[in-house]
Amino acid sequence: MSPDDVLNVLSKQGLILPRQQTEIAELERKKPFSLHWELRSMLYIGILLLSLGLGLLVYDNFDQIGQGALLTAIAAACTGSFYFAWRNRPVWTLIQAKSRSTFGDYALILACLLFLTLEGYAQYAYEVFGSRYGLVTLLPAALFLPIAYRFDHRGVLGMALTALISWVGVTVRPLQLYFKTNFFDQDTVISAISLSLVLIGVAFVLENRRIKPHFTYTYLTIAGNLLMVALLGGLFNFDEARLWFALGLGIACFAFDRYTRQQRQSTAASEGSFLFLLMSSVYGYIGVTYLFFHYLKPSSDDTYYWYFIVTGIAFVYYLMSQLPKGNRTNESI
Repeated sequence: MSPDDVLNVLSKQGLILPRQQTEIAELERKKPFSLHWELRSMLYIGILLLSLGLGLLVYDNFDQIGQGALLTAIAAACTGSFYFAWRNRPVWTLIQAKSRSTFGDYALILACLLFLTLEGYAQYAYEVFGSRYGLVTLLPAALFLPIAYRFDHRGVLGMALTALISWVGVTVRPLQLYFKTNFFDQDTVISAISLSLVLIGVAFVLENRRIKPHFTYTYLTIAGNLLMVALLGGLFNFDEARLWFALGLGIACFAFDRYTRQQRQSTAASEGSFLFLLMSSVYGYIGVTYLFFHYLKPSSDDTYYWYFIVTGIAFVYYLMSQLPKGNRTNESI
């Protein structure tokens, strides 16, 4: 509903006077429109495009420009971006801190992306790591993790966790769980589950110690998706342990569902807690659907048709009923 519609409803209910309605409506019409998130999105997209463009430039012109010149240019840009971010670094604190510069966060992201480009090109051109390819992903993880905490940057933390997952040897491709995926390897599945549980445990330990507790959201988002995808991979690919993976998936879904409800009851509920409820519901639905058709093996197409209609309606209704009360209140007004 528009602000005018809301004001009309409040006026009819006698909650505001006509004079107040007029004044509020006038303020709504004259107040400036915030472009904060639009500008942030444009800046992040610009940084990603710049990094992609540099990568393509290196790939297409390294033989013409010269390897040394390219490495020097990328290193200089990376150093300059990091220097700008360091000069505008936030004050160190165990709680959430704000950058002292509007562009400090973006410079830090750019520096990290340029470092990845520099590292990859150095390995390609000079094989600085030799055949120890694990170091290519371990180095960013070891470097980005302390940077994320020092600069209080959840984007860099996400990059560090992604690099750590790659170092363990896990390639997560949710849309290719059944075909062309390394989740055919049981050791990879176990590694993914173990790593995700370690990351989740670390997140809760740090949160209880009040060390950057707002980072818990990033930890749980990345590690939670990794855990769910790994459990689905085991469910799909390993007949002898299928029921164990199904049990693990059920426990994980229940745990994330319970965590969401606890966050809602807390006065310090973390932002985006509904995402974890959505994760548990979606992954749980995929697992239940797979088990249903795997064991029942219906021969009629009508079974598939009615199953997805009935369960789809129930699934959407459940998610709508679990929306935060504030959202439903606004819709009712």
